[in-house]
Amino acid sequence: MTDLPDSLNEWAVLWGRVRGADDAVDGHSVLIAQETVADAAAAADAALGQAQSQGLAPAGEHVLLTADTAEIAAAHSLPENAQLASAPMEDYDVAEISVFDHPVCSGRISVGEAAAVIGNLKAETAQDRDAYEPALLAALAEEAYLHGAQTLILILEAAEADRFVASGWTVAGRVLSFGKA
Repeated sequence: MTDLPDSLNEWAVLWGRVRGADDAVDGHSVLIAQETVADAAAAADAALGQAQSQGLAPAGEHVLLTADTAEIAAAHSLPENAQLASAPMEDYDVAEISVFDHPVCSGRISVGEAAAVIGNLKAETAQDRDAYEPALLAALAEEAYLHGAQTLILILEAAEADRFVASGWTVAGRVLSFGKA
């Protein structure tokens, strides 16, 4: 799988794309810190201090998950009563699963040279999420695989991480976001 710190410029931009954020790099900085569990609080404090010195305030914390693209692509097939539609956009591709022409689950993927970032996952209900999200992820992963991306990256709220870890994703780190104070 891709070494995340080495490909930071790529996956950080891809994550911005699936979130609908601008690609502007001027005035933005990223701090990468490899840490042990005991050092997590110190690393977060260091990031907060660095951000505050730049006039930024905490805006969120996410968990960064990774998975092998081929494994996720092969993991689930589309349920019998569902249809998949996908469309390339300017900076990302979008996929949507519908049942009887009613959208039930959707997501985005932005593919780079070695990695692809999945984001903006949405489901109409928790039942739709459980029933259709694995097939949606498999379809997005197949798109990444066809473009040569070996690693999938999924960045989401900490409360969401456990259900993905249970299905084969690996926690690779945390992403702290800061915005103008």
